[in-house]
Amino acid sequence: MTNSYDLFCRLIRENRSSLFRVAKGILKNDADAEDAVSEATVKAYISFGKLRKIESFRSWIMKILVNESYTLLRKKPPTQPLADDIPDNGALTVSTVESIALWNAIELLSDEFRTVTVLFYYEDLSIREISNVLRIPIGTVNSRLSRAREKLKTLLTE
Repeated sequence: MTNSYDLFCRLIRENRSSLFRVAKGILKNDADAEDAVSEATVKAYISFGKLRKIESFRSWIMKILVNESYTLLRKKPPTQPLADDIPDNGALTVSTVESIALWNAIELLSDEFRTVTVLFYYEDLSIREISNVLRIPIGTVNSRLSRAREKLKTLLTE
C-alpha cells in the first residue's frame, strides 16, 4: 500500500501547478481553485486503485478536476478576483504585462472556450486528451479552440 501511496503523492506533486492552473482557469479565483484541487486529489486518491494505466494519470486527474471545478462553479455565486498576478516587487516587464493581458482575455471567454484554451495552451493536452477529459467529440474541441482563438484575437486587439 505504501508503494501505491508514494506513487500517488509523486504524481500529484508533478502535476500540482498544472492542476491549479486548470482549476483557476475555470473558477477564476485562487481560493476556489485550491478547493477544487484538494477535492479532486481526495477523489483521485480514493479511486487510484481503479486507474488502469499510470501513463493516463494526468488526463485522468484532469477529468476529475474539471468535473470538480464545474461542480464548485455551479454551487458558488461568482466573485471578482483581485489582481494577484502582478509581481510583488512592482516591476512590470513587457512579457508580464502581455501575460496578464492574455490571461485576463482568457478569463473573459465563456466556460466552454476558456476550459479548452487552458487545457490546450497552458497544460499541453492533446485534442484527443481534451476530448476525453471533457467528454466531448474531437470536432467540438477543435471548433471551440478555433472560436476561442477568434475571440481572443478580437479581445486583444480592442
